[in-house]
Amino acid sequence: MKSLMDRSWFDERVKPILKGFSLTYTSFTDGDFGDLERIELEGFNKLGTVEFWSKGWIGIDVYDCVTDNQIMNVLLSPEEKEFVAQEFDSLIKTLKQNN
Repeated sequence: MKSLMDRSWFDERVKPILKGFSLTYTSFTDGDFGDLERIELEGFNKLGTVEFWSKGWIGIDVYDCVTDNQIMNVLLSPEEKEFVAQEFDSLIKTLKQNN
């Protein structure tokens, strides 16, 4: 079953807000949570990764290069889909903070 939250959803809803960030897309098949679509973000001294798995898992990770700290690390199971929008709001705030 394909998740409603995927790369296309990200490109429509999140990407336009992330002006100034470079994005790199990669895909992998047959991982622990199914096929993986990974989006790597870089900009404003921050590195981030958003991962969409075909089995419905979503991962969000952000690293601050200035403070040398991981500032966001979230893994949502398919059962936690009600939290996805809130976590993407947090991602956007985290990436745009101090820009």
